[in-house]
Amino acid sequence: MFRRLLTPRWVGMLAALLVVVAACVLLGLWQLGVARDSGRKEVVAAASTLERAPLQQVTGPHSAFRGEYSNRPVTVTGTYAAARTLLVVDRRLDGRVGSWVVTPLETQGGTVPVLRGFVDGTPTEVPEPPSGTVTVTGTLGPGESPKPGGPLPAPQVRSVDLAALVNEWPGDLYNVVVLASAESAGPDTGNPLSPAGLTRVPPPELDAPLNLRNAAYAVQWWVFGIFAIWMWWKMFRAEQQAGEPVAAPREGVPT
Repeated sequence: MFRRLLTPRWVGMLAALLVVVAACVLLGLWQLGVARDSGRKEVVAAASTLERAPLQQVTGPHSAFRGEYSNRPVTVTGTYAAARTLLVVDRRLDGRVGSWVVTPLETQGGTVPVLRGFVDGTPTEVPEPPSGTVTVTGTLGPGESPKPGGPLPAPQVRSVDLAALVNEWPGDLYNVVVLASAESAGPDTGNPLSPAGLTRVPPPELDAPLNLRNAAYAVQWWVFGIFAIWMWWKMFRAEQQAGEPVAAPREGVPT
């Protein structure tokens, strides 16, 4: 069987098969990438069309973070607890290496972590948040898992780990992070404040569902590749069986 594979005809057909299968795999992966990109665009577009709402109308303290909360536009009013500001180290923004500045905002319903912005490096002094009543405009994001590593000097941390913060910050804690896009003095958004020393952090990319049409195209290409392998094997077996000698009948056995 294997000698027949080494004949010029079948070596050529095997090479052609490998080219076809490789093309089908690559085309399927390309369509899968298109499906993911299309799905992400649809989710981002859907999130951007949602009407901005007060945080307490969207979720409550200790409530589970739901997928539809990602990039949800919200406003929240409260007072910053400046003494509990965190510096989340080892972050990147537009090629810059630095830290996130996260400050708890104490509201009537509970405390919510606010990602106020990004600073270069690891500053020894964290930019102070505005005092008094502040209204934050931004989008929702989830907390982060803890990151391994040795202890860091306060107020540095490696991640926005809400499971740890619930034991460190007093009061009820919202299970979300607000990524601030603007801050205003007072209970409304009419008096904007400048984020001195900070660069706002844009919302993260979403884990989006697949675009089903392009996902189906990807599966189609992979099925074509499997079909090509099956046809090649069927042709090879048919030629092999045609070339096998027919066994001579035994003496005394009727034919």
